[in-house]
Amino acid sequence: MSVRVSRLLFAASIALIGTAVVPGQSALAAGSLTYVDCSRSTAGTGTQASPFNSIAQANAKTYTAGDSLAFASGTACKGALAPKGSGTASQPITLTRYGSGELPVLNGDGAADALSLTNQDNWRISYLKITNPSDSLARRTGLRISATDGKAHTGFDIGNLVIDRVAGQTNKTGSVTEDYVQSGSVVTGASGANSTLNDVHVHHNTVSNTGGGGLKIRTGSMATKGNGVLVEYNTVKDVGGDGIIVSYANSPMIQYNDASGVGNGVYPFSGGNFAGIWVLGDHNPTIQKNAVYDTTKMSAADSQAFDCDWGNTGDCTIQYNYSRDNIGGFFLDCDGCGTIGGAKQVIRYNISENDCRMSSNSAGRSALHMYNNVLYCTDKKFNVTLPGESVVENNIFVGTADSQLPARTGIQWSWNVFQGVPRPTSNGIAGDPQFLAPGTGGSSIHEVDGYKLKSTSPALGNGALITDNGSRDYWGNTLSATTKPNRGAYQGPGL
Repeated sequence: MSVRVSRLLFAASIALIGTAVVPGQSALAAGSLTYVDCSRSTAGTGTQASPFNSIAQANAKTYTAGDSLAFASGTACKGALAPKGSGTASQPITLTRYGSGELPVLNGDGAADALSLTNQDNWRISYLKITNPSDSLARRTGLRISATDGKAHTGFDIGNLVIDRVAGQTNKTGSVTEDYVQSGSVVTGASGANSTLNDVHVHHNTVSNTGGGGLKIRTGSMATKGNGVLVEYNTVKDVGGDGIIVSYANSPMIQYNDASGVGNGVYPFSGGNFAGIWVLGDHNPTIQKNAVYDTTKMSAADSQAFDCDWGNTGDCTIQYNYSRDNIGGFFLDCDGCGTIGGAKQVIRYNISENDCRMSSNSAGRSALHMYNNVLYCTDKKFNVTLPGESVVENNIFVGTADSQLPARTGIQWSWNVFQGVPRPTSNGIAGDPQFLAPGTGGSSIHEVDGYKLKSTSPALGNGALITDNGSRDYWGNTLSATTKPNRGAYQGPGL
């Protein structure tokens, strides 16, 4: 089943929510309902009148297609939940809540995983609060989904969860590196030849204070990648590591997410490198319409908002994003940091405010096409390194006089606007682009209208035509294939 169809079925089933009806129980479902209320003093049979009262009871049952496992709202359960069984594409197993009030709490109480699925298929998990605190850090998650048996597993809808306080490992160095990689709020993984996770939809979750990071969605390997990966509408705040990473997937989409304060929180990052939103080992990944801001903790070398890391192939596209006040900068090219994939990096229609840094590991084979972005940095000088093969055109740079943009063989600068920062080559407009209100970006992708252009802007209608230009600008304005565009991220009329 495609991610889109899966999402529509899930949305339709949510319409059945009621005080005694399980959210996510599809009208087509023919399975049983199992209820859990850990506030009860005696163990029941799993009916609503006589619910289970422990994680152990919930784990003891094997669930089948169309079944639902529901926890009572306003209650809390301690222990590691690992329900057994698989659903089908048309009859997934639903794990959710019942009744009204506060979300039910699943407290892992320091276990490796508060909730886990291994070599299972077709689960819909929603409307729960997950926590897994401890006085010490270790390899630890809120939710883990694993494929380890060399088979393709499919159908995971993870939505509307609140995950807070997971004491995962925050140090990405030395003997605990792998513990860090395997820690976070939601961690999926595929190990062993040919193991994959497919049709993975992670959406509308709120994540905070999780050591190791936020959403770590790994769905395959370099040799065998997962399919149908969509990560969207999540809020990640103050996590002790990477905000969102998607790895080993075919054409994954990461969109409409909000990541702030990455590296901070109750379990702050403590060693090595992290980034806001990034991809590794993917084919044709897209990162779009996300906001990453207020990254104040500098890691060893990274801490950027966005990163096309090693092993990516095809095009690594970063478009229509907003980043602000990230101490490590706007973008990282790290194709040379591991197995080289050689993906072309397409960076377009993004707005970066007070990030001031772009970096590249020059050992990679990646080529960069960077066009129609706005990079605004007036509080410190630009620190920019680019891949050896780069085309940088139609962008607007606003910076300081002590900045120096790279100019060397292999880097082509054309049709840009430079205010304050010296031009790296003789071409391009030197002067004020006349934004409406530069430097006034807020904390979402919808709070950057200050970077639209005035009617007197020298950047209107005189940029270079771009083949395969993405068809729209940051604000959704349609782009022409034959009329010269504006320079910068705004392609509407002057205001």
